[in-house]
Amino acid sequence: MEEFSKEFVVGAKETAKEIGSGDLDVLATPVMIAMVENTAKEYLHKQLAPEETSVGTVIEAKHLRPSKVGAQIIVKVKVDSQEKTKINFSFEAFDNGQTIATGTHQRAVILTDVFLDKLANPK
Repeated sequence: MEEFSKEFVVGAKETAKEIGSGDLDVLATPVMIAMVENTAKEYLHKQLAPEETSVGTVIEAKHLRPSKVGAQIIVKVKVDSQEKTKINFSFEAFDNGQTIATGTHQRAVILTDVFLDKLANPK
């Protein structure tokens, strides 16, 4: 299956201490998860029609190693399967060649207007 990767740098505002998910100045797990979601979104974006986007629906992650501020993180996503509008990815994240996270992520392709209409007209 097809792979896609994207590079990130851990910023001072992306630490567990700064966002409140922990007490240390290391890459926060919620930020690592956002990096994964962003990488998968960017991969899909090139394939979607202008009226479509994708939203994250499921993520399962193991954050295995800490990363310091300034670390260069590479996130690799791989499409494992697709069921209609749902795309299933596996991912790995690396810091200096070492695996820092693994897991799976699912995104759903949606029509932007229909999705936003649900907010304006809840039933």
